[in-house]
Amino acid sequence: MVVPTLLGITDATLGAGLGVAWLVVLGIATYRYVRGSQSREQFQAVVSVGAFWLAYSLLQISTAVSGVPEILVVGLAAGFFLTGIVAGIRWWDSRSTDTEEQTTP
Repeated sequence: MVVPTLLGITDATLGAGLGVAWLVVLGIATYRYVRGSQSREQFQAVVSVGAFWLAYSLLQISTAVSGVPEILVVGLAAGFFLTGIVAGIRWWDSRSTDTEEQTTP
């Protein structure tokens, strides 16, 4: 990314900032879902997007470490990526189920 490089921000710092921001977003979404002020469909969409961003953030952070910690961070990123895919599929299924129920007389 050009802007962080121009400002002198390393990839690891950018990744850490993005990771913390998305953890806060996921925490708020979980709180709202548990309290009942957010639908399951909205929650799954936020989890999907948040998991993808966390995976990206962890891959940025992995540039600052090497050896076993790097392998662990990349493995965690892969886990978040798969979580994003599963949450996205569940979100898509819930959308198609809602649409079918609305169109069926």
